[in-house]
Amino acid sequence: MASPDFGLQMCPTRLDGHSVLFAHKVSPAQCQDRQRGHYHKCWTCVHNNALAKTNGHVLPKPVALAATAVAPLERAAPGRALA
Repeated sequence: MASPDFGLQMCPTRLDGHSVLFAHKVSPAQCQDRQRGHYHKCWTCVHNNALAKTNGHVLPKPVALAATAVAPLERAAPGRALA
């Protein structure tokens, strides 16, 4: 049996590879419908037809691991402030 996500893509998928605050899984037909309706996030998406037409199909840039790594939280001893 096929996965329920088979054929779906993330909307939007940013060109710079960064994650977005709100993303949806959409079918290619829904993506095309959003582009026709001038959905406000399409202009930065790798699935944008206008970008693909001028630049060829663009893959998202990988985000550097150092930029996304989060330092572990430091904990202060009770009664002692963090430096």
